Amino acid sequence: MVEFWEYIKQFFTNTDAVTIVSRVAIVVMTMLIFYVLFYYAKKSNMQTLIYLAMLSMVVLFALGFALDKSVLKYFVYFVPALICAVGLVLFTQEFHRDLFRMSLKRREDKDSDDGDYGREELNDSVGEIVKACLRLSKTDTGALIIVCDDLSDTILDSGTKVNAEISAELLETLFFPKTPLHDGAVVITDNKVVSAGCYLPLTQANNLPREFGTRHRAAIGVSEAFPSLTAVVVSEETGIISAVRDGKIKRYLDADQLKAILECAMGLSDKGAEISIWGLIEDEED
Repeated sequence: MVEFWEYIKQFFTNTDAVTIVSRVAIVVMTMLIFYVLFYYAKKSNMQTLIYLAMLSMVVLFALGFALDKSVLKYFVYFVPALICAVGLVLFTQEFHRDLFRMSLKRREDKDSDDGDYGREELNDSVGEIVKACLRLSKTDTGALIIVCDDLSDTILDSGTKVNAEISAELLETLFFPKTPLHDGAVVITDNKVVSAGCYLPLTQANNLPREFGTRHRAAIGVSEAFPSLTAVVVSEETGIISAVRDGKIKRYLDADQLKAILECAMGLSDKGAEISIWGLIEDEED
């Protein structure tokens, strides 16, 4: 044990100033990389990866009291490097997408203010979505609408790009029976209808009510993979309007309840209001 602590002490002290600074920089950069990896693992609903990484670091720390110093130094460099390499391989696509979108947003903000949506525009969009869902509900027309800040390119590319302003008429047209895009999901991002006819991952849960069809299972599945998004489902069989977030489903929504949920999804309400709203609306079992 004494040898292990002595090794750590010498790692940061028993050398010249330049080497010490370099080693400190390596430790800081490793911590930053771990933070980024944990962020993307949580965002991608891969908490198991976080647990494995933390467990490996605990094991490494424990082995430090038993291994010889000449062997320990290889583990000190190899294990964190291996974790970083695996994480970078797994989340390269997500990192590149976020980096591109941040650069694009920065360029758009610099060039013009057209991409900045105020509360009035967002409120108008919420109203249009609510209006469309109520009309679709009255005619028992099935619909699945995803409201999110970000979504996998795989899902977006599975549909047809729309990139249009949100309107009740557009949403009703996209979900009109027998049209090419009516069976898929409509994705709304940055106050735009960005894609339609998208295919979503289905939940593997086997304890769902029998009346839940593909749309409900897709809404729950995508919310399990992306907990921060909100999915709105209009049942084709019953016309019941439901909302799903983080695998939790709320049914029998009226106009006011749907409006409150969409305001949270659009960032018009704070976190406290979001928790309160989801707690006040009765679950489908109630």
